[in-house]
Amino acid sequence: MGHSIWVFVHLMLLVYWLGADLGVLLLARAAKRPELSFAERAFALRMAVVIDLVPRLCFAVMFPVGLHVADSGGYVVVSPVAFLVAWGVSAAWIALLFAIGRHEGTPRGESLSRLNLALQAVLLLVIGAFGVTAVLGLGPLPGGWFGLKILLFALIFALGIGIDFAFRPIGPAFARLATEGSQPDIEQQIGRAVDGAIRYVLALYALLIIIAFLGVTKIV
Repeated sequence: MGHSIWVFVHLMLLVYWLGADLGVLLLARAAKRPELSFAERAFALRMAVVIDLVPRLCFAVMFPVGLHVADSGGYVVVSPVAFLVAWGVSAAWIALLFAIGRHEGTPRGESLSRLNLALQAVLLLVIGAFGVTAVLGLGPLPGGWFGLKILLFALIFALGIGIDFAFRPIGPAFARLATEGSQPDIEQQIGRAVDGAIRYVLALYALLIIIAFLGVTKIV
């Protein structure tokens, strides 16, 4: 495919990532509203979890698509091996995300979720290392706006890990809510989890906007 097609795919991933994440944010805020019935709050939470798969899938394919954009645009020469590794990791990550969804609420699902966090931590370190060396002019990737874009993209992994950890108490809290009803400590736990996750999400939005700005303007 030509450069313009890859740029279009790259932009569509950004649009669906931001759009779906906004829906998740609004549903998560609804899930913490104590004036709603438990059924309404549980439905909002369930829909948030379902829709959350969309930005995660966009995240999983964003880097290999970005490599195609960079290669087809002449910004960097990407070897076939690098493409193979990038798409292989992306495919494995997508399979892992669907497996987590299938086994949600089970011990296997918990194990797969921990594996997902570990994978994100590894990608944070690997892509972050490429970003740091590029920004410092140490190669193998070019510096300037390109290197900074890679480094900022790596930070999204850190925010993704933060979102998962912040949101983790929501499951046990809703399990208590189902049996005990609304209690101050339960509502506080739900509110803390949602508010904590939202802070990371807003930071993620800011990073995505900055990354997109750098890619379009190339001002650095």
